[in-house]
Amino acid sequence: MQLKKGLILGYILVICQIFGCSPDALATSMVLNKSASALSQSLVQMAMKKNEQGNYIAALNDLNEAIRLDQKDIDAYFNRGLIYYHLHSTEKAIEDFSIAINLNNNFVEAYVNRGNIYLELEDYSMAMRDYNQVLNSNPNNSLALNNLGLVYLNLGEYQKADKYFKKSIIVQPNYPDAYFNQGLLLLELNQKKNALVSFQKAMHLSKTQHNLEVYQAAREELAKLNKHP
Repeated sequence: MQLKKGLILGYILVICQIFGCSPDALATSMVLNKSASALSQSLVQMAMKKNEQGNYIAALNDLNEAIRLDQKDIDAYFNRGLIYYHLHSTEKAIEDFSIAINLNNNFVEAYVNRGNIYLELEDYSMAMRDYNQVLNSNPNNSLALNNLGLVYLNLGEYQKADKYFKKSIIVQPNYPDAYFNQGLLLLELNQKKNALVSFQKAMHLSKTQHNLEVYQAAREELAKLNKHP
């Protein structure tokens, strides 16, 4: 299911050992057999390489085995949630992100990704809850700000959407997704000239950052505006 309007930031790919999530995320592994825990972590890294290659089933098998070895491996649950999302198993993805959150209630990436799924499913109250949970601990999280703006855009609450898109851009001035979504909001408000500026900014930034999804979306919106100014 696609949103009525807007671009959700791409799903975050995280391996805690590499990117340095909260130390608490792996603390529970201390009670396990060290060799089993090390093998579990190795399997997660192998799974992410397979994920990058688009080999989702093989990645899923590795993550299932990692969790069998270490039922407290937070990054195994998190990354399995990503794989389930790629496989369109949204309920299982939500379940794994929820387990990761239960293991570490400060796991920002899990809240954001679970919120993204709720947003795609148009379950706006649940998406709002997850994004606000992130913002409660970090009011300057540009991902959550942008996507909370999308919630309000889809709800037709344009003043609130404007507030969150603007803040997202202030926090991260080179964030093409926020400019694109701001452009959609300005179209809703019939401010075509301002929308044109936002889409141009989104296209320029996304091109520089090699963000093909936003680049193509912004280019399409600009083509429409140039055709029907």
